Amino acid sequence: MDTISIGKHNPRLADIRKAIQRDALTSDGLLVVEGPTLVAEAHNSGIAIDALFVREGTSLEGLPATSTVYMLDPTVFKTIQDTEHSQGVVALVRPRHWNLSDVLTRVKSPVVVLAGLQDPGNVGTILRVAESFGAAGCLGLTGTVAIHNSKVTRASAGSVFRLPHTWNLKMEAVVDSLQVSGVPLIGTSPRAGDSITSWDWTRPSAVLIGNEGAGLSREQVSACTAMLRIPHEAKTESLNSAIAAAVILYEAYRRRKLG
Repeated sequence: MDTISIGKHNPRLADIRKAIQRDALTSDGLLVVEGPTLVAEAHNSGIAIDALFVREGTSLEGLPATSTVYMLDPTVFKTIQDTEHSQGVVALVRPRHWNLSDVLTRVKSPVVVLAGLQDPGNVGTILRVAESFGAAGCLGLTGTVAIHNSKVTRASAGSVFRLPHTWNLKMEAVVDSLQVSGVPLIGTSPRAGDSITSWDWTRPSAVLIGNEGAGLSREQVSACTAMLRIPHEAKTESLNSAIAAAVILYEAYRRRKLG
C-alpha cells in the first residue's frame, strides 16, 4: 500500500469537493464515503475501494487494504470532510449500478417507490428499513433527493451498497413497467377505507411513499391500484415518511415470513 502526501489543490481533492457539493459521483464514477464504519460496510459488501484519504494522525488500523492511501494535513482534510466531527477517513468507492428491470425482476417482496422525498435522512433510513425487511429494492422518482447525497449514504448505514435501487425515474415509466410486470402500486392515506392489514403482502407489490409535506399528488393516487391506511390513533394526522415505510414493510415481512 503506497502512502502519499498531497495538498489541497490536488485534482482528486477538487473532484471530491465538487461531487459532495453536487450530490453526485466523481468524474470517474466513484462515490465519496466518509468514516471508517461506512468504509468497512462498503468493503464488506464487496464494493471496491479505489482510494483512501486519511487525516494525519488517524490510525490506519482496521481500514481495508487499497492500492493508494493519501495522507492529508488536517487543514487540507477539512476541505473534503462533510461531517462536523469527522473521524478522519474518506474513501472513493466503486458503487454498484442497477436499472429498473433489475429491480422489478426481483419483486417477490415489495419494492419501495419514493415520490419526491426531500429529506436525505428519511431516504437513507428507508433504504435501511427496506433491506432489513427484505424488500426487493427501491425506486426514486424524479424530484427525490439524490441517491448520492452524503447524508443518504450515512443514514442508510451501508444498505445503499447492497439494496438494488435506481433513481431519477419518471412516474409514467415506473407505472408502465409495473403494469407489464403485473405488480400493483399501493399508496397510503389516513382517509383510505382499507387497512394495510387487509392487503395480501405475499403477492408482489410496489409501495408508493409520498413527499414529506405534500404527500401523494392526485395523479399519483390515480395511478395506484389500491389506497390503504396505516392504523393509528386519530389524534395524529399522518406519520413521518420513513416511519410509514417501516410500518408497511414490517407488516409485509410479517405476513410473508411470520404468518
